[in-house]
Amino acid sequence: MIKFKITLFFVLLHSLLYAQKLKFDSGDPSQKEYYQEINFEVVNDKMILSVEINNKEYSFLFDTGAPNVISKRIYNEINSQKSRKLSVSDANNKINEMELVVVDSIKLGNVTFLNSVALVSDLENHSIMKCFKIDGLIGSNLFHNSVIKISLKDKKIIITNHIKKLNPKTKPSKLTLVGQQKSPYVALNYAEKGKSKVIEYALIDTGMSGFFNISNRTYAILSKENVFEELSKSIGSGSIGIFGPADATEQTLIRIPTFSIQNTIFNNLIVNTTDDNNSRLGLELLEYGDIIIDFKHKKFYFEAEENIVLEKKPPVYQATIIEDKYVIGFVWDEKFKDKFEYGDEILRINSFHIPEMNVCELINISFLLKNASSREIEVKSKKKETITKITVTN
Repeated sequence: MIKFKITLFFVLLHSLLYAQKLKFDSGDPSQKEYYQEINFEVVNDKMILSVEINNKEYSFLFDTGAPNVISKRIYNEINSQKSRKLSVSDANNKINEMELVVVDSIKLGNVTFLNSVALVSDLENHSIMKCFKIDGLIGSNLFHNSVIKISLKDKKIIITNHIKKLNPKTKPSKLTLVGQQKSPYVALNYAEKGKSKVIEYALIDTGMSGFFNISNRTYAILSKENVFEELSKSIGSGSIGIFGPADATEQTLIRIPTFSIQNTIFNNLIVNTTDDNNSRLGLELLEYGDIIIDFKHKKFYFEAEENIVLEKKPPVYQATIIEDKYVIGFVWDEKFKDKFEYGDEILRINSFHIPEMNVCELINISFLLKNASSREIEVKSKKKETITKITVTN
């Protein structure tokens, strides 16, 4: 497995913000009654849609794990008169300062959101974000008084003012909205059917590649419940946030025999822990069903089959990008821990000569190798300068 995680944003607002006039949950649709279907496309595991700001069309990424974000270029064009700087932290708990501004009008289809708040980021010059060629992010705070349905199968997002307009196929469960960002959290049950519940609330994060990440905090608390099977431990880094790659730490690869979201039971989930404060459900969840997030009434719906078996094998290793190089992030398979380690540079995978590829091509490499039954990999040791060749079978 060479796919790495890109978690674009999860902003933790410092307490100073709450004393100020600019609030993340500011702004509302101009219409009282609305129902709008928005088409999107999936580019490198990211949902990209068209957004209109001040009568000009832009390309935005849809990310329920983030607040609204606009590029510096848009910020200069709209000339917002209301702004404030604040410290924020990304998914890897790295802190930086960003500008918070009011955007007079954000239009999705025929629905216009007035006086919404967004962070400003230099997306065009960011080493990773520039690859998606986007002008901003549409985040959870935009929908604090709305209901949205997301269908990866139909490549549509539906925005409406009332749940009845969506005719849900399932009964709802409780939705927890955290902070002014209105980050949506839903309950996961790790216990087998018929046994006492082992519950955690996880963030629905459509900006995250992959299916699920479990936080070290959750693993430490719930491991005593005997609902996880530990497969391996490794020191390294595997995720990339808006402020760069995560620092190297020890993480754990685990198997979760069963966990459920509402009435849907997932079996045989293999996942690694992260240093994030929260566990996260990523975009891959939508491959198994449509979701409805009712921000207005704090309800969540998951329209999926009742039983789903995940057939992925434990990964041999996980890759990441550090300083524009494609490197080993974690080594999970014990048989390979004496052959390479965190930070070793990957030189070749099958016919792809990695140093000849730019960062944007590296982000796409997992898709280029999707149908390969095996991978011959050359890795250069950062310590010994030696090159090791291995073969990994999918």
